[in-house]
Amino acid sequence: MGKYIDLRCDFGFKYCLSDEIIMKSFLNAILEGDEDTIISVKFENVEMPASLKSKRGVTFDLLCTTDKGDTIMIEMQNSCQKFFKTRANFYVYKLMDNKISKGLKWIKMEEDISKVIGIFIMGETMAGIDKVVTRTGECDLDTGDLFWDRHRKYFVSLPKFSLDANNITTRDIWFDFFKNLGRMENIDPSVYDRADEGLLRLIEKAKIGALSEEEYKVYEASMKILADEMDMEEHGYERGVEVGRKEGIEEGRKEGMISTIKMFAEGGMPISEIARLLHLSEEEINIMLA
Repeated sequence: MGKYIDLRCDFGFKYCLSDEIIMKSFLNAILEGDEDTIISVKFENVEMPASLKSKRGVTFDLLCTTDKGDTIMIEMQNSCQKFFKTRANFYVYKLMDNKISKGLKWIKMEEDISKVIGIFIMGETMAGIDKVVTRTGECDLDTGDLFWDRHRKYFVSLPKFSLDANNITTRDIWFDFFKNLGRMENIDPSVYDRADEGLLRLIEKAKIGALSEEEYKVYEASMKILADEMDMEEHGYERGVEVGRKEGIEEGRKEGMISTIKMFAEGGMPISEIARLLHLSEEEINIMLA
């Protein structure tokens, strides 16, 4: 374990990016050239319950709204998942559905809905993704021109990224941090010359030594879950059993989370504090303790 928090684990990802200045830096780096500079962001509730009992709810990793009213969701995906593109679309359309109020009268609309953008950071390669950043939107199939700009998806493939020391951008620093920060002992001096306020803030917040004792325990548990997940991913490929591998990863993640929750609960930590540290609802904590 290095000097800095690994952004790929659940705790590291949410702990470090749940900061408005850090998130603003990340989003501007990813969306540069496609969207106007984001001035501010507001974090939203990541839980979106089902509208009907027969429908499916969803919980996002991170969700925020920009100063222009656009909704952006950010997901960290460390394991390869069957039909992940379908899942990504489900997330985006779920958010879009939430923007359209019940009983909306289209003829009275004065302006279109604000944008929905999904950013998916991939720790493993995925079929059809052969470059670092794959941008998708709704285009005219004949001309390739953008047909409708209200939704867009960005797939960031970390395995495809390699740092070019001669041409480092803010986006490159972000990708390098996502891929390697957890293994770093020191930050290269050249990074400080190019880093914006958000990246400088991230470097300070991601120092493991700055974590409280309770936060460090959660981080250790989260890293163990990540290691188990990656180990199961590797063995899943060796066996070539897609369904069994996926179920094993999900079960391993759940068991690791339950053991962490029980450890804190048995130590006398309040349910509300466990929920805050693990970015879960108190209801979810109680279900896992039952």
